[in-house]
Amino acid sequence: MTNITARSVISILLIWTSAGGFAAGSSNEAVGWLGKMAEAMRQQNYQGIFSYIRGSNFDTVRIVHHSEDGIETERLINMNGEVRELYRKDDEILCFLPKGDEGTDCSLQIGPFTPAFPERVIATQNLYRLSMHKIDRIAGRPAVTLSITPKLDDRYGYRVWLDKETGLMLQSHKVERGRIREIFQFSTLEIGVDIEEIDLATSIEGETVSYPLSFEFKKEQRGEPKLRVSWVPDGFKQVRKSGDRLHFSDGVATFSVFVDRSKKSALSDMSTRVGGTVVISRRLNQAGPQITVVGDVPMTTARRVAESVEPLIY
Repeated sequence: MTNITARSVISILLIWTSAGGFAAGSSNEAVGWLGKMAEAMRQQNYQGIFSYIRGSNFDTVRIVHHSEDGIETERLINMNGEVRELYRKDDEILCFLPKGDEGTDCSLQIGPFTPAFPERVIATQNLYRLSMHKIDRIAGRPAVTLSITPKLDDRYGYRVWLDKETGLMLQSHKVERGRIREIFQFSTLEIGVDIEEIDLATSIEGETVSYPLSFEFKKEQRGEPKLRVSWVPDGFKQVRKSGDRLHFSDGVATFSVFVDRSKKSALSDMSTRVGGTVVISRRLNQAGPQITVVGDVPMTTARRVAESVEPLIY
């Protein structure tokens, strides 16, 4: 997670009702659909409006996506609250705001998954079970439904609805033991439409300002971490470290461990849920550093990780 403070969320508690299965919940069929999902997210031309619900946060976004000769271009327009837009061309991202609103937070929810998500799920079938369910209907389009269920309860599961014709994701739920933590859903959608240059132009009236954004991590401080995480869930591996930051992933889910050695840190032990993301903070001892675990894992998992952190003496 590159910017914890930019991620606004709380949990939503709903009951996840399973739909009946068909074709014996074929795992092979689900793998095929996940591959189609990854391809559709990169290659389809489409436009529509989606909602992303994370507890009390309810974001509604209009998206226009164009793909040609392997180059993706898209515009995302916030439909509620402050006026802001994102324009993306492959990995280059610009934030657009009305002139005079330069201080506005330009964080904009772009959905729960990247095209890499289905590919990572396919690569981690030792950790997740895949199954197919009945045909449903989302945004007026027939949709195939599949479940991505963790084999252990120490990580989230997912349910996704994919357009039957193209494989584009129409809806998704992030699930913890039957409770939905996040919901993504298209309400209107057109797929395979001609996207003109004007469709990708800003819709903000009057003068605008823009500045670049990046998903890349800032240059991280060097040095060996001064802590050790003695327990992580099965399948999670350390994927990056720098200074007093450690980052872990099982290929699908991620979490990070941070250490604040500042004497000015006034945080007491705390735990909170920010949508599907949890935050747990504790001191190693009364005068010791502050340990914070942040990630897309259940609260019980994050707490056990936090309790396993130990100072490392070289």
